[in-house]
Amino acid sequence: MQDSITTDKNSAADENSAVGKRVAADWIKARRERAFRLLAAREQSLHELREKLLKPTAAELADPQKTPPTSTCQALVSQLIEFLLVHDLQSDERFIEGLSNKFLRQGKGPIALKKGYYQHRLDASLVNQYLQSLEHLWYPQVMRVRERRFGDQPPASQREIGQMQRFLAQRGFTPNQIRHAIFQD
Repeated sequence: MQDSITTDKNSAADENSAVGKRVAADWIKARRERAFRLLAAREQSLHELREKLLKPTAAELADPQKTPPTSTCQALVSQLIEFLLVHDLQSDERFIEGLSNKFLRQGKGPIALKKGYYQHRLDASLVNQYLQSLEHLWYPQVMRVRERRFGDQPPASQREIGQMQRFLAQRGFTPNQIRHAIFQD
């Protein structure tokens, strides 16, 4: 009698284990597909991609049985991200380059760019390295933004100077860059 109870418990445990493995396999397959869709649409930062992959889908919220335990989910996503990194499918360097190009096209300055990098939680050494490589672009950028908005004539009044200063500061330029653009010194 005791042996049959133990056997029943073992078979139930084996069945639960098999169901758990199937749920985990289905879950990671869906995450792999999601990762490829996200990366095909645009480059994603590592942090951004991890958050999106860990976020439950509507189907998972409706049926929690379709989601493995949180620790398993985190481990599976870490393995998936490692795969993406090894195969160069995700790259924070490419993400930084794309984000920088976007901000430069929009007429943004270095402060705005740093804020964008910070929001995506990018590696500080990588950010500093990339910002140094862009250093030569900031004065031409601030001049181009100023001229596009206000023309190339010097400001005629204190009011115009204030408008230029506020506008360029909102675009993320430093005080020195703003002073250079306004007074062209």
